[in-house]
Amino acid sequence: MSLVVFDPKRDGAALDALLDASAPDTSLAPSVRDAWLRFAALVSTWGQRTDLVAAPTAAALVEILFLDALALLPLLPEGARVLDVGAGAGAPALPVLLARDDLRGVLLEPRRRRVAFMRTAVGALGLSSRAEVIEGWLADDATEAPGGPADVALSRATFPPDEWLARGSHLAPRVLVLLGRGDAPARPGWALVTERSYVVPSSGASRRVLAYEATP
Repeated sequence: MSLVVFDPKRDGAALDALLDASAPDTSLAPSVRDAWLRFAALVSTWGQRTDLVAAPTAAALVEILFLDALALLPLLPEGARVLDVGAGAGAPALPVLLARDDLRGVLLEPRRRRVAFMRTAVGALGLSSRAEVIEGWLADDATEAPGGPADVALSRATFPPDEWLARGSHLAPRVLVLLGRGDAPARPGWALVTERSYVVPSSGASRRVLAYEATP
């Protein structure tokens, strides 16, 4: 599957349609919308020569890059330091940081080309003071967050949900689990404190993002 050549002026309507379909109660400031469109264009430009994201249309690309970010935003405490494990091409972490200037982020990714892309995007989008990209794997026995203490840990499609909750519980006091079909994972000493449900516009599939915190 090829990657669409994304043009912010021509394809901005695809982002607007995603917002209307997936989060009708959510609006983006014009500056944030512009930044998200620039991010999509960067992904598209790099994707013409390296394997970043497979998306044949503008609608598919914005869904991949921004749908989960919209669901995550309300679950991130003000001023949080967010760790994204297996950050891939930077979504959802970079869109989240672009939408919330109170947040800081650490993006951990083992694949060098994706690390190079994210570092370029961080600089191009003015996130250098709030985002750090680290090349590497999360060790199986990791008990500390890479790059320093984190307030929130998240990971998308890198580990099975129950494994991610177990790993994330060592990295931050709040762990976000992105879930499709299936039951919410459970872990002794941790409680599901809130969740947000949403629908994938292109398929109608249901998704949830679950927020867990350690019990007193």
